[in-house]
Amino acid sequence: MKLLEEVENLSRGYVRKGGKDNRRQQRARMLALAAFCAADGAHSLVQVGAGHVIRYWRSTRHLSDATRYNHWRAFCVLWTLCGKSGEPPKPHGKKLTTSSSC
Repeated sequence: MKLLEEVENLSRGYVRKGGKDNRRQQRARMLALAAFCAADGAHSLVQVGAGHVIRYWRSTRHLSDATRYNHWRAFCVLWTLCGKSGEPPKPHGKKLTTSSSC
């Protein structure tokens, strides 16, 4: 459970500022990715990468494009909070093929 604790600690300060409802939702999405990665064998955020995110997208195909886009935006924030370079892989969808960035 170290991975979940890491995400909780990183996102604690993020939730305190700005729009509270949206940030709580984003934190829940970050924790959902962390739980998925922990179940997949990752023990730390250092081990989480593009492969984990792609497998997460495959497991959430049933969600709408808008919901998956909101998850991706939360993952962008997580990437920034943990200091990873670049941005997480985008899910494939009709509305997600634009060139928007984190």
